[in-house]
Amino acid sequence: MITIIPSRQYSFTLINFIIGIIIAAVLSMLLVLGLRIFIPAPEYPRYDYAVKNPCLNLNNEPDCYQRQREESRVQQEAYEVKEKDYSGRIFIAANIMGLILLVVGIIIFSMGLGTNIGAGIILSGGFGITYGYTLGWAGAADGVKFVFGLVIAILVIAGGIMVNRMRVRTMTPPPHSMR
Repeated sequence: MITIIPSRQYSFTLINFIIGIIIAAVLSMLLVLGLRIFIPAPEYPRYDYAVKNPCLNLNNEPDCYQRQREESRVQQEAYEVKEKDYSGRIFIAANIMGLILLVVGIIIFSMGLGTNIGAGIILSGGFGITYGYTLGWAGAADGVKFVFGLVIAILVIAGGIMVNRMRVRTMTPPPHSMR
């Protein structure tokens, strides 16, 4: 059976879809911006050899270049330690924010406050989780990744079951009362 959606109803469906996508995009950008503000990334060490090259003034003394390489190596190792710590913190923070957004989106949807709003918030929660796993994978311990993944899987499956039950209730016609 083919159902034809009246033109006016189609426009509401379309605008709700667009609003949901915009909500997801705006909340996702806010999530990333908040993480950048509260958990700033370590700055990569920069060494300007053109300006700070004392070896040129020492007639290309071999020990000087060796000292520069050693200094560069020490700076790189310090940066890698800071980067790993940063990645671990981003993983945890982005996943917590993603989980919060998922829960809020499911609650808003279940309260009937709008499919577009609930779906947009749920999408941004999914983005936050994906962002956390992508950016923070190297810095998070396997146990932490497993626990977050398990909680996320349980939440998403439970949310899916809840939404499916709501759909069945909506699609099932009420029983006729006998008089």
